[in-house]
Amino acid sequence: MIAKFFCILISAFQVKGYCSTGKCEKISFDEQQDAYHDKELVGHVFHSSVTSNSQQCFLWCINDCRCLSINYKVKDDTKYCELNEGSHFIEKNSLKNIHGSVYYVLRREYSTEALNHIIPCADDFTCANGCCKNNPCLNRGTCTEICQPTSVRYNCSCPVPFVGRHCEIQQKRSCQDYKAAGSTASGLYTVNDDNNQTFQVFCDFDSEPGFAWNLIESFSLSNKLRFQKNIVFYDDYQAISGDAPNWQAYLIKRPYLLWLRDHSTHWRATCRYNTDGTVYTDYLRASLADFDIIKDVPTVVNICRPYEYVNIRGNECVNCTALTAYKKGSYPLHVDSYYISFSCNLDASKTAVHSEDNFGHYDSTNPKFRCTSDSSDTTQFWIGGK
Repeated sequence: MIAKFFCILISAFQVKGYCSTGKCEKISFDEQQDAYHDKELVGHVFHSSVTSNSQQCFLWCINDCRCLSINYKVKDDTKYCELNEGSHFIEKNSLKNIHGSVYYVLRREYSTEALNHIIPCADDFTCANGCCKNNPCLNRGTCTEICQPTSVRYNCSCPVPFVGRHCEIQQKRSCQDYKAAGSTASGLYTVNDDNNQTFQVFCDFDSEPGFAWNLIESFSLSNKLRFQKNIVFYDDYQAISGDAPNWQAYLIKRPYLLWLRDHSTHWRATCRYNTDGTVYTDYLRASLADFDIIKDVPTVVNICRPYEYVNIRGNECVNCTALTAYKKGSYPLHVDSYYISFSCNLDASKTAVHSEDNFGHYDSTNPKFRCTSDSSDTTQFWIGGK
């Protein structure tokens, strides 16, 4: 039960703000003693309105558990009330000299009511302030009342991936989260991991309907030597070009790759995305459940691997297999389209050159394949999902 009463003595009053099983929060206000003239807490206002006097402003503050202090000012005979989520106790550098403003902070006391006397509270466990009664935390956040005179009055513990004062901000963990939140413009985005570390990733939102893709590698034909032999996604490697993608030579940092892998269902390869966008000629897509290029360690150099879609020089197949080479010290990930003797489903031997490599390695290249028609042409690898 909330009990409110006033004891007005020389422009001062007290409000017994909240009692629960004898545990109470008492808030007091003295218009003279509590005033900081020509002061204002800057940057923490969450509500502003016209008021009739400072006492009304104070009452608005105590009825909102977010409020810890007040900015009160008069301009052209109009009185303004600003409620602050902070105070000078916890935001020391935010109290500024502002002529004409008056700053007030809530004075709070906590006690436990016994039969014949009142005992000051020793800790938060013996007191209550009612701020969690109507849980202000969003997205399944857990509210905890804090009964300390100079602190916030409650705290929200937020489940992953939500953060913010009231768990109102959903952290973006991948390009898929950005797409789900309504992002449509492909480009560089900042994502968060569970340790609240941020990194940048290039996101493509414009490909298959519903899909969002995180760029993990891009290189030009002229830079193929930097991406041959020992660069495999399932083992440690040295990142190339840092955080911002360089289409001519880019390899994402391995911790970021592993984080994005845990939030993805598919991977794909594209040609010349930086100049042509997504084109389905010379394109492949696979499920990580069928062929995990990041977690599975291949032990065979050449094998028929499953793909959801493969297109090489216009030769395509759906939900089929294609001859794939991938092994550390032997070959980086790529498809061999020349050979048809391995009983794989894809037959792209028509117009192929001898020992032709597609989507990587490029020991033997075909100018009719879009990734290798010129030395500046690029190859990309992505992970993502719906």
